[in-house]
Amino acid sequence: MANIVSQKTTKSKNELLDCKSSYWSQGNRFTVEMATTPLANQPSPYIKATYDENAIGLIKELKMMSCHNSEQVFFYFEWKSETPNFEIGNIGTFPDAVAILLPFKDSEKTPIKEMGTKDFPTNGWYWRPDFEEKPKNQVAHGLATSIYTKDSSLFSTSKWENGLWKVVIGRSLKVNEEAVNFEPGMKTVIGFAAWEGGNGERGGVKAFSKEWLEFELQA
Repeated sequence: MANIVSQKTTKSKNELLDCKSSYWSQGNRFTVEMATTPLANQPSPYIKATYDENAIGLIKELKMMSCHNSEQVFFYFEWKSETPNFEIGNIGTFPDAVAILLPFKDSEKTPIKEMGTKDFPTNGWYWRPDFEEKPKNQVAHGLATSIYTKDSSLFSTSKWENGLWKVVIGRSLKVNEEAVNFEPGMKTVIGFAAWEGGNGERGGVKAFSKEWLEFELQA
């Protein structure tokens, strides 16, 4: 299982929230290999009948980094997208997106492919360009159960240029809404998902990391 470390830094929130900051451009990126979410996992008969599993999950890898400054934690993402999609458009066109998935408790009993179960839920951090840099905080208890919490403490910045999306998502280590809280030295697991909106990808139709990845906040 790969190990992703959120490096401790003294950089400020403003510096780290800049997706074009030298901190992100000079750091070592971690490559997350992505796979197509199986159509068998889609709860919608319409999706199963109209989508070709071989044609979805266009984003094959994410380049990412993470750090924290003892107050907030940040995730940087970079991926190829020849044509950006910023909003819901014509039929079959949706916004591009990226998300983080975390288990609330025992990761061995929390399936990533189903986004958790009734007793072992997951916490998602969901970014889309049409959210106006206010990512949504989600809770899921299995397939087709994701809901946005009333409040979200997430923040982000993003930039598309030269065929690349660059996105930073951040949040305070500890928050009041229903979400996974962090502290320096903490170890857990993490997963990721990404959507190519121009390919009709939305909801459960996406690319994702098939297995949990080890994740640690440097003490």
